[in-house]
Amino acid sequence: MLRRWFLFLIILGFSPVIASADTLAPDALIERMQAGGLVIYWRHAATDRSQRDTDLADMSRCEGQRNLDDRGHEQARQVGEGFERHAIPVERILSSPFCRNVDSARIAFGEDSWEVRDDLFNVPPVRDRQRQRELVDALRRYLVTAPGDAGKNVVIVGHNINLQQAARVRIDEGEIAVFEPGSDSPRVLGVLTPDDFD
Repeated sequence: MLRRWFLFLIILGFSPVIASADTLAPDALIERMQAGGLVIYWRHAATDRSQRDTDLADMSRCEGQRNLDDRGHEQARQVGEGFERHAIPVERILSSPFCRNVDSARIAFGEDSWEVRDDLFNVPPVRDRQRQRELVDALRRYLVTAPGDAGKNVVIVGHNINLQQAARVRIDEGEIAVFEPGSDSPRVLGVLTPDDFD
């Protein structure tokens, strides 16, 4: 399924961009995040690839989904501790309804610290093309919309394919792409791994 989506993106000209010469190094990127005013897109932490999303009828039932593995739990702790250690201000945290996303947010930022948004649902399982476009458009709007408080950041815990389609940026599980909002198209400032917060 993912291979088919990747080929689809290439055919449409949405080949992923990971970084460019003008993106910030990790230390500079963390310093920029401390100043606020950004949209921080975190692809959920590492998952158990032996699991599959087999039952998405009830998103609160995690047994039918691919979930975080031990490494993912550690990555989520690293990210949460990193935000706290570096005093990165957060206005709100938005999460996809998938358990791996909600668990990433919960472990990193604490219970009831996030808001589940259905418009951050993972694109590949969605069969309706109109709904797929709506999900991509919704994410693009999030990425270009500045936080209400210019001194804080919005954190989105989402999925890779959504990001590839919305912003032409590909990140691995656990990685964070940082965007400067305020223009018609998302502008990525750089990408962090959980280890960059140590």
